[in-house]
Amino acid sequence: MSAQPATQRLLALQHNCARGGQVVEVVLETAVRKGADLVLIQEPRGEKEKDGTHSHPSFTFIRGEEGTAAKCWIAVNRASRCQVTELKELTWECENYVQVVEVVPPGGNAIVITNVYDQHDGSEGNRPAQRTRWGKITKQRRVIIAGDMKGHSKLWNPRATRKRNNIFWERLIEEEDLFVWNIEKATRMGPGAMNHAVIDLTLSSPNVELNWCLLGEEATRSDHEVIAWEVLGNPHPMADTSAEMTGWDISGWDPTKESKEEEKKMVAERRAKARDCYVGVVGWTPILSDDGATKDVVKAAGR
Repeated sequence: MSAQPATQRLLALQHNCARGGQVVEVVLETAVRKGADLVLIQEPRGEKEKDGTHSHPSFTFIRGEEGTAAKCWIAVNRASRCQVTELKELTWECENYVQVVEVVPPGGNAIVITNVYDQHDGSEGNRPAQRTRWGKITKQRRVIIAGDMKGHSKLWNPRATRKRNNIFWERLIEEEDLFVWNIEKATRMGPGAMNHAVIDLTLSSPNVELNWCLLGEEATRSDHEVIAWEVLGNPHPMADTSAEMTGWDISGWDPTKESKEEEKKMVAERRAKARDCYVGVVGWTPILSDDGATKDVVKAAGR
């Protein structure tokens, strides 16, 4: 049974499809059932497959530069009411290892979403994804960066036993005040995975709040987990507030001038509460339930 995308929120899945086969179609079927607006796909097809090999009646595809090997695709649900615009000028040097789109939910503010596959191209020193214009991307007001970073670091995985491809992402996270939404659960399984591998990350600017989870019950035949996240609320609504209603005149208030440290502290506390709700709950998928569990978990997390 399929679910229609909600009209006032943004729900996305992200998944490394391990170079094609039927994995793309399976994850898109999952997206239809969950009512997802977007699917961020890494490794969508094998080297001998063509882009047209994969299609789905419920989705249109943003496939990146023509004639260049496909590393990332973004599938947009035809039923979604979100407005999606590709920002090609931010990725022209990255050889389809990164995609950037601006997404505007109905009645909401724009958010810039980046789909990443950070695999080296022949050597560890040649990673096309890292040539993207990250400075311009992270300066956007609301940003989400999601994908397969192929990095191992204690910054996002306290159980990591070694470091690999960590310096770039650690620096970006720390210098741009990005928030890591992963909750220490492994995102890649199977014989090829390093010990407790957390390499598929979801990052955001600190003013973005997500409801994040792994869909562990979804078997796509990839060795990566399907990740789902929903953008919650609108932290700085654009609607005018009347002084007659509140007694305050906040027309000149600029939320971007608030202390970044205070904002980071607030988000960290919020995530800690959400994690407390997650611990011990097997197969927790609150954003996808139809029986009111979403509301209960959100309340319990203090959101």
